[in-house]
Amino acid sequence: MITRTLLTALLACSGLWAISEDPTDSATGKVALERFNGLVGQWKGTGQPRRGSNRGAWREKTSVAWNFKDKRPAILITADGSKQFESLQLTVKQGRLVARQKQGDAVIEYTAPLSDTWPAVSPTKWPAKIVLTSKVDEKGVTYRCTLQQLSDIRATILLEKQSSPTGSFRRLAGVGYTREGERLAQVGGTSRKCIVTGGLGTIAVSHKGKTYYVCCQGCVQAFNDAPDEIIAEYQASLKK
Repeated sequence: MITRTLLTALLACSGLWAISEDPTDSATGKVALERFNGLVGQWKGTGQPRRGSNRGAWREKTSVAWNFKDKRPAILITADGSKQFESLQLTVKQGRLVARQKQGDAVIEYTAPLSDTWPAVSPTKWPAKIVLTSKVDEKGVTYRCTLQQLSDIRATILLEKQSSPTGSFRRLAGVGYTREGERLAQVGGTSRKCIVTGGLGTIAVSHKGKTYYVCCQGCVQAFNDAPDEIIAEYQASLKK
């Protein structure tokens, strides 16, 4: 639903963004990020360094939202109380899915082929999983991040470390998430759709006396920046 025309309009408004010179790459990236619409919302997480053990465990509150502030659209995961990451941002660069994990001054960047993302924009069958791997650093260490959505209200993130190129990945921590609040309708059902991304619309916005719905605060900002362009793109999509 985020078309190249819409992105161009948003870029012009912000004066900050850049878009891929390859329209094929841009279109592929848009579809890849829409596949994560089912994760958008507020989550409660329980982290465990060791599976099945409460030693070193923690509780966190996590938000998943679209981010339209950087150079390209992204899915931004922010965690309050996590011992592993403050934020994990998903973007598309040069035909690959990129996850940038930040905790204080430490940054880990993972990548995965777009072909490895879960296969449908609006999944009707779970689970759905994506495995991202970092480059080998100067110490010979590689990191791996596995995101999995088990249902519309359950998800997990597994973080692992490989100490040498010939070694095995070992668990750093796993976080199990449950969506906050009441059970939400599955993406792609009969619920209201986000006018910006096509995900589950849960926040009302208005323009010229009419009400529309968006999925997160990032989409609220995008809608408010260019409501006429977004509405025009949405109405055109309904005619297809």
